Amino acid sequence: MKRILLLLFFLLGCLTIQAQSDYHLRQAQTYQREAARYTRQAEHYEREADRYNLEAQRHLREAERQSRRKDYAQVRVYQQRASRAIDQAETYSRRAHQARERAQEYMRRAERELNKRR
Repeated sequence: MKRILLLLFFLLGCLTIQAQSDYHLRQAQTYQREAARYTRQAEHYEREADRYNLEAQRHLREAERQSRRKDYAQVRVYQQRASRAIDQAETYSRRAHQARERAQEYMRRAERELNKRR
């Protein structure tokens, strides 16, 4: 009878250890998915920043063209548009940087969970 109880407790202990191991693995996978999501978000923000930088370049070229035509009112308009586009590009660059940092943090969390599994 004692042997059966000892065997039963041993098996329950093994199942508990296995369940904890599975928990850490699932948690690590969740963190990896979050990291991938933030990485995709950062890539989106970088594309937007590039788009706004190109827009700013177009506006500055147009301002230069208007300057040669001596249409200074239009020069001011295009310079303001370029300034707004540059501000937007900086905003999206900052967001991309923050998203990359969040992705790195989630990867560190996933690594810690996988280390707990061992």
